[in-house]
Amino acid sequence: LTGCCQCGHVTYSSSSLPDEFTNCHCQTCRKLSGAPFLTFGRFPTSAITWTSGEESLTKTTYSELAERTHCAACGSPISMQYKCQPGLISITAGTIDEDSVKKELPKISEHIFVENGKKAGWYDIPDDKILRYSKFPPSFQRKIEEWKK
Repeated sequence: LTGCCQCGHVTYSSSSLPDEFTNCHCQTCRKLSGAPFLTFGRFPTSAITWTSGEESLTKTTYSELAERTHCAACGSPISMQYKCQPGLISITAGTIDEDSVKKELPKISEHIFVENGKKAGWYDIPDDKILRYSKFPPSFQRKIEEWKK
């Protein structure tokens, strides 16, 4: 699997496919994407190799939970890594070169931050039968709480 930002300056490859895709409806993801949600694919950190432009990845922390990156040249959001899961990295799905995976990518597995006041009030999530969580899934919320101790 390969991927890149909009301008092509930051490129990456992965030795594995993501194990899941998540649509995040939180305000930060909405503001960064300019859309009602931002979709992330979850990968083992060890599977990702930055093949060019790694020095152009700007790191940003909007909360104590995670660090995000974006391309300094074009502004494309690239990744998010939760501090409680150093072995996993979430890559923005829109940066994945779909031609590199032959339609083998998983479908969306969950919507997170769908409670009123978190998701965009003007956007209705379609009745897609996909799991929905008001914030994080309970198992991940427990992981965060353990990490904070």
